[in-house]
Amino acid sequence: MVWVTGVLKMAGSIQLSREALCDGLDHLALQQLRLMDQLIRCNMMLEEKTRSGYFLLSKTRYSMGTNAVSSLQLPSPDSETESLANVVTSPVFLEGYKGDIMYHRVDVSFKDPVAPLPEEEEEGEVFETQKSKKKGTRKRQTADKKEQMIDSDNSILENDSEKKASKKSTRKSVNRDPIRWFSALPQQTLRQAQQDFKSSISLIAECATIQSKLRTINKEYSRLQEIKYKVDGGEKEE
Repeated sequence: MVWVTGVLKMAGSIQLSREALCDGLDHLALQQLRLMDQLIRCNMMLEEKTRSGYFLLSKTRYSMGTNAVSSLQLPSPDSETESLANVVTSPVFLEGYKGDIMYHRVDVSFKDPVAPLPEEEEEGEVFETQKSKKKGTRKRQTADKKEQMIDSDNSILENDSEKKASKKSTRKSVNRDPIRWFSALPQQTLRQAQQDFKSSISLIAECATIQSKLRTINKEYSRLQEIKYKVDGGEKEE
């Protein structure tokens, strides 16, 4: 019996009785059944959303033409495109365990397609406008109108400072929504298809979370089952 308790100390860090092992196995078995039911439902919803998205795409191609929604509108592999969906994984401890067992949760976040232009491009535009203004004032420069030039330069500086102050409110933006690749004014069916595919991405992340949790519970179930076999073997020897 000392050998059996030693095994229990190494595996679970505490001495576990046979009743405690059976209760733990029953609890994990119920969790497995719940997770398998959730995984089946999630896969069914994923299949439904994907089928709906492809059906709406076919309706859009029928109304707009086969070449309107095709791979021809996709950006080339050499072009730089930014993904609007971010996938983040984070470790989560399993319920009922004190930091011993964990699984990974998968989350998806979608970026806003309307984003401001980079500051470098805006600064380049401001520099070009200032340069053109200075060229215009130099052409009008005469010896008799130096005072007017000073006033005009001061007014230009004041206007530039006002523009910098209101830069945040008047900053230009660009729409990076992939739906704009196919049409400047996308149809309602194309928008609905996009929403269905976004829902599919979220469902894929949810399925991955459920599968990670299910694998973790299966490993813990196998571990407790091995310990239970050793306990039963030690009791039989006694």
